[in-house]
Amino acid sequence: MVLDRTQVVDGACEMLRGQGLGGLSMRRLAHDLGVKPGALYYHVESKQHLLVEIATRILDSAPRTISTTDARQAANDIRDALLSIRDGAEVVSFALAFRPGALDPFGQLHRLFADRHPPREARWAARTLVRFVLGFVAEEQNQAELVSTTLLADFPTRAAETDSAFAFGVEAIVSGLEAVAT
Repeated sequence: MVLDRTQVVDGACEMLRGQGLGGLSMRRLAHDLGVKPGALYYHVESKQHLLVEIATRILDSAPRTISTTDARQAANDIRDALLSIRDGAEVVSFALAFRPGALDPFGQLHRLFADRHPPREARWAARTLVRFVLGFVAEEQNQAELVSTTLLADFPTRAAETDSAFAFGVEAIVSGLEAVAT
């Protein structure tokens, strides 16, 4: 079998969908792809680099492109992208920590605040919004996982109350950032 980078990332995404981040290992991925583990490292340097590739794929596969004109819509677009794959928020959070400038959509979000804030503060504003979305979705995904394993009795996944709580948080952040604009 001739293996390429796309197949490696595709296989890893499929493994995430089925087993979550805890079940993703290079050894298991190599087995599923029918190759020896060393063959994976020809296409990705490490599991950490693979996670950056997966994070990029998650954000690129958003139902619509992440808005660069409306902060509230951008938050919803990011949330939709993260929820599209199991443990998406955790993978993207790791990728942001490991390779801060690697996720292009996040790198461009500061433009949403650039007309009202100096460049440094516009970057901080974008990071504040992204961190809220990542934290909120991580909690959603963790609670959904706990419900699926019956460790938690019930959690209204993407229910109206959850959506309303998300919208409230986004509005509070964006309104606050608008209020402190210089």
